[in-house]
Amino acid sequence: MMWLLTSAISGAVVMALEVAAFRLYAPFFGYSVYVWGSLISVVMLALAFGYSLGGRFADRCTGSSYLYTAILASAFYQLLMVFIVQPLLSALSGWGDFAGPVAATLVIFAPTMTVLAGVSPFVIRLLTRVGRLGSTAGAVYSASTAGSTIGVLGASFFLLPGLGTRVTLEIICAVTALVAVAGLAASSDVARRPTALAALVPFAALLAAPKFLWSANTIWTAESAYNLVRVARQGKRLVLLLNSANSVHTIRDQSSRWTGFYYDQFALGPLLTPVRRIMVLGMGGGGSIRAARVTAPNADIDAVEIDAKVIDAAEHFFGIRPDSHLRIHTADARPWLKRQRGDYDLVQMDLYHGGPYVPFYLSTVEFFKVIRSRLTGDGLLMMNVFDPSRAQNVLAAIEATLKQVYPTVMVLPAGFGGNKIVLAFTRPQSLASIRDRLAAVDIGNPAKALAARSATEVIEPPVRAGAIVFTDDCAPIEEMTRRMMSE
Repeated sequence: MMWLLTSAISGAVVMALEVAAFRLYAPFFGYSVYVWGSLISVVMLALAFGYSLGGRFADRCTGSSYLYTAILASAFYQLLMVFIVQPLLSALSGWGDFAGPVAATLVIFAPTMTVLAGVSPFVIRLLTRVGRLGSTAGAVYSASTAGSTIGVLGASFFLLPGLGTRVTLEIICAVTALVAVAGLAASSDVARRPTALAALVPFAALLAAPKFLWSANTIWTAESAYNLVRVARQGKRLVLLLNSANSVHTIRDQSSRWTGFYYDQFALGPLLTPVRRIMVLGMGGGGSIRAARVTAPNADIDAVEIDAKVIDAAEHFFGIRPDSHLRIHTADARPWLKRQRGDYDLVQMDLYHGGPYVPFYLSTVEFFKVIRSRLTGDGLLMMNVFDPSRAQNVLAAIEATLKQVYPTVMVLPAGFGGNKIVLAFTRPQSLASIRDRLAAVDIGNPAKALAARSATEVIEPPVRAGAIVFTDDCAPIEEMTRRMMSE
């Protein structure tokens, strides 16, 4: 029973480490499918090598003490990594979303996973002395797989969102050490058991493990099921950061209603169409809400944000709290949208998951059709698109996709950094009429200067030959974004 339990716990530790690694890497390499793929590829190679090595080791070593000594060694390696992981990742952070995760996984996780992968073949060898080979192998791999399932669920649903990445790594290390020492104590004679138990003493150092430190201007951090969420102060500004330090999702200038960035352009929506109801998809810290309230202070707003910790940051640091005109919904934008009924005059869309990547299913013809079905006859969709490249292929694809659903699509440059606000109207509009509406804003309107400047900048993009139309079946926006960022 102890040997089967060891196989189960080893499987749980391997999978929990893999899940924790993805979260651990996000602030340094981003939160994309490429980071995930790079990580998994190294993990699978480590497991393959570990299975082979474990089988050979089991044929040469006859006692279970060898097995538990190897597991204890892996626990000590994890202990070392807890102390050096953050400076190591900081040193590798400039290596990109393939080389960086590969190198990090080879150093931080591969040695431990190689050892733990060897547990199952070793346990099979131990158990075949008292049972049949086929049923023994089946029992061991069943236990290991069950443990792996528990590791995935425990890390994903409880440890990471509840305790954070650092504490999760410490708990995994402690569990590894406990199973190793328990196995050594069980396999030793009575006189040697105190020595085996003494091996736990060095792991008291986990209590003194350093906290993960971020920039000195960070004033608040939290970890959720989706993001590492940070609020930082930059002069008079508060910024909301998700995962990477370069991934700014909201800016609030405490000395002005304007930020100078793309968030301000969302104030133009109520100037382009009559607005009573607004839908915000991807609330973040509420930058677009603050802007829209400048020109539509009495509009009713439904704001959707998938991450409850981001909502906490919005409420405590960015002044966005539910009131008689604002309802905040914790949900994924697309499923939430499908459940809604009723019409909206304006939809603000700013959907990025902790970096430059848009979730593919939130950029397709099918999704934009659902949005249009919730818009009024004179409705407007305003979408933030980040594309700082020369070719502008991501922007061109978004334009082409929107044109499959909306009769008029316009583009407005938005501040600095390569952001554009794409305007999609439910009724045909001319460029001249859009410019006239912006230029005619009353002199007393706080957005007058912004509207006047935007009237000269808004364009009707030409049809671009070869632009990709995103669908639920094929939306290569992640690969396009990766190429865009590589420029």
